[in-house]
Amino acid sequence: MRVPLLVFLAALTAWPQQRSESWLGNLAPVIESMHRERGFPLAYENRKGMPVEEWRRRGREEVLRFLSYFPKPVPLDVKVHSTVQREGYEIRVISFAGSAHYRVPAYLLVPKAAGKLPAVVALHDHGGWFYHGKEKLVRMDGEHAALQSFRDQYYGGRGYADELARRGFVVIVPDAFYWGERRMQYSQPPQELTARLAGLRPEQPEYVAAMNRWLRERNADLNTWLSFSGVSWMGIVVHDDRRAVEVLASLPEVDAGRIGCLGLSGGGYRSTYLTGMEPRIRASVITGWMTSLPTTLEIPYAVHSALFDAFGVHALLDHPDIAALGAPHCALFVQNCGQDRLFTRAGMESAAARIRAVYSDLKQPARYQSRFYDVPHQFNTAMQDEAFEWLSRWLAP
Repeated sequence: MRVPLLVFLAALTAWPQQRSESWLGNLAPVIESMHRERGFPLAYENRKGMPVEEWRRRGREEVLRFLSYFPKPVPLDVKVHSTVQREGYEIRVISFAGSAHYRVPAYLLVPKAAGKLPAVVALHDHGGWFYHGKEKLVRMDGEHAALQSFRDQYYGGRGYADELARRGFVVIVPDAFYWGERRMQYSQPPQELTARLAGLRPEQPEYVAAMNRWLRERNADLNTWLSFSGVSWMGIVVHDDRRAVEVLASLPEVDAGRIGCLGLSGGGYRSTYLTGMEPRIRASVITGWMTSLPTTLEIPYAVHSALFDAFGVHALLDHPDIAALGAPHCALFVQNCGQDRLFTRAGMESAAARIRAVYSDLKQPARYQSRFYDVPHQFNTAMQDEAFEWLSRWLAP
């Protein structure tokens, strides 16, 4: 029996679209007018003669500034906690130092093949599902019963990191801050949470649904209190994703010149920042999270609430502009879902065109591709296969 997914995106899919007015009502045109006055002054088309390398340097500096997370450097200190043997590859349960403040749990999938291999950072989604992170993309024995329903809806039932390993990629799948093993946990749970969990056991899907609901409701608290500490949620996430790239580059099995990344939804959002900010990423796939941000003002229902973001950077750069900072060195494939209710069609098309213009102007149009799929918000197996082919093409020896 399929367990209903009590997640934010599933709720969106179920809602009939009965309104056309922006969810922000009369405030939407005010905000839109504010944006029009300024635009995106650091976008590629607004360089005004600035050399491309200078534009890229300045763009990356501004993104880093607004990510607002600058921990002191520490050694990676990669530790292997256990190993699972699979046909053709092995899964290493590892952790590495994200900073002096915490360690990052991750799965590392290593094919049983000779020579230096291409590698990929596989970035799990947001999904409003915080109880699991890396587990969404890798099948493990004894995993939680709730995971299969989630994979069926968003990943065509496939643990796609396993499939990448079978195709010869070394794959790292880290838990992002606030997901999986890094989710918010208590030694003294609040009374409200205790009441919600009464009668439920951790192995039940209903327990996971209740925890996800609680954790979603705490997103605004997290964003606010991190800001009080001078840190951004997105800053931690991007920093740790770049540390995952560093882990791959350090491995004897990996060709450090052939590293890519991909992800769905919040994972695609994370992939955007790796594409634009991490020079070691040579090929990437962004699935289900590419739009021109001001167009979201047109959406007539609640969406993108309390999202992790580099607040302030959009005074200078639109979301596609951040991905374009990686052009043309990173070969980029954007996969849009034609029935995606997270964005407007115009917003997705505008973003695709903005990035395409940069690659074309840099005389590397073949290194960029975008495509619409007539599906709701998902990364089904056909989309995955095309994404894997893109990575194989651009990460070839």
